[in-house]
Amino acid sequence: MRTLILMLGLPDMSTPQLVLFMAIVGVTLLLFGWISDLLLRDGAFGIILNGFIVIGGAVLGTLAWRKLGYTIGTNPALTTSLVALGSGLALLILLTALRRWL
Repeated sequence: MRTLILMLGLPDMSTPQLVLFMAIVGVTLLLFGWISDLLLRDGAFGIILNGFIVIGGAVLGTLAWRKLGYTIGTNPALTTSLVALGSGLALLILLTALRRWL
């Protein structure tokens, strides 16, 4: 788990900090899942699966962004956050569109 956190560009954390971080990720997962369930209505996958799709897309988008080495602006944390949000939502919309067409 620590390797993944370091790959995402987050600092190395102690065990209590890691537990708190995972709790925040869990609450965020449910929040994103609930909001996307409200927005997509019938096309949604369910609160928990929507959250996992958004979080998974955010992780993949962040890893790809860091691998490509792009930097925009003077605040890399803000840029990375926006890339993560955009890639997570893009993956959810793509999977929803594929589900409706198939």
